[in-house]
Amino acid sequence: MNKVKLAIIGAGVRGRYTYGEFIKNNNDMCEVVAVVESKIGRRQKFKEMFNLSEDKVFEDINDFFQKEKIADAVIVCSNDNTHFYIAAAALEKGYDVLVEGPVANNLDKLVHLKDVCENNKDRVFMVVMPYRYSNLFLKLKEIIASKEMGSLININYNSYIGYEKFVHNFVRGNWRLDSDTAPLILTNSCYDLDILEFLTNSQCEKISSFGQLNHFTRKNLQMNMSELCIRCSKDEECPYCAQRIYLNNEEMSKAVHINPTKENLKDILKEGQYGQCVYSCDNNVSDNLISILKFKNNITATLNISAFTKEENRNMTLMFTHGEIYADLQDNTITIKKFTNEKEVVIKFDKDNGEEQLIKDFINEIGNRNLDNLKSSVLSTINSHVTGFACEFANVSETVVDIDEFWIQSCEMTNEIEKLILLNK
Repeated sequence: MNKVKLAIIGAGVRGRYTYGEFIKNNNDMCEVVAVVESKIGRRQKFKEMFNLSEDKVFEDINDFFQKEKIADAVIVCSNDNTHFYIAAAALEKGYDVLVEGPVANNLDKLVHLKDVCENNKDRVFMVVMPYRYSNLFLKLKEIIASKEMGSLININYNSYIGYEKFVHNFVRGNWRLDSDTAPLILTNSCYDLDILEFLTNSQCEKISSFGQLNHFTRKNLQMNMSELCIRCSKDEECPYCAQRIYLNNEEMSKAVHINPTKENLKDILKEGQYGQCVYSCDNNVSDNLISILKFKNNITATLNISAFTKEENRNMTLMFTHGEIYADLQDNTITIKKFTNEKEVVIKFDKDNGEEQLIKDFINEIGNRNLDNLKSSVLSTINSHVTGFACEFANVSETVVDIDEFWIQSCEMTNEIEKLILLNK
């Protein structure tokens, strides 16, 4: 197969460091032929990285789509609120598409997503759901299917965001306002909902949820604090101090400055959102959320999302009729405890890169065209996206939400609104 020609939509942290680095390291498989990025510094850096000519570098997505098709596929890693429209436009233009999750950041878009999938069956249309490629989750799926532990009854799933990542993304960063992006259950946990559906081999039937923004609010801004960390008297003792985080965390510093030297970081933290006190930002995203899910095959699950852990991690306990399994993504281990066996069995996995495997799969499928069996198709994630929106509605309304009823009502409401809009034009 010839090299797959890729256009990258969004040259931020994901575009540059995830996809850009992958393409550089796998240039026998693929190559970048175009980039779309609104920020001049990121755009210029990407242009230099891949030696792109000026006519293959775009500031505006509309300018890109006005051109004749110039690549085999696009990778959409722009802001969440653009995913749906860019992906749909790219499919219409004839591109194969890999899009970051969530694919749709509101119900209006989600209602139309199935039609977009159905109307583009001849295209590779995949979403970044890397846990489907994880050896740990694949092993769990195998154990569940084998029935060697009996029937799966319940999953207790913990999604620990970590305090640094939370304040970076959801207090100071691009995901701090759910009206601009999507609720926490989707921006952080569309992957968690997807893997719960993957493991249970079922769809969520009912959901309840409780969560709110507890800590990162102005009520916790004390008189002896400053709205900028660099001028604050509490900087030595505050775990959320911007200098403490960005001068010591290389990964996060990449999002703050295109050239994250200590001097550049110190300069940018003197003003702007990433140097701001976490108690004086305009954020509104819940810093904790716990949900209870009942699946159609009667398996139940809890999903606990929290900002307040020292490290980022995901772990879970799966409870069966004949035993239990504990899985830890940070340690990359599965611990099996059968009721009839006093000895625990621990399976340690080598660190694998599910994202890298997914990108390779996407590139291979562009040549293979195995379109009916895409491992991470957008179509296969619509149900978990619906569950995410139902979860947010359950939280806001403090009710137990029937997913099918919620979806039917959402479709009817969207159609009615669109009819009214058309009539008034």
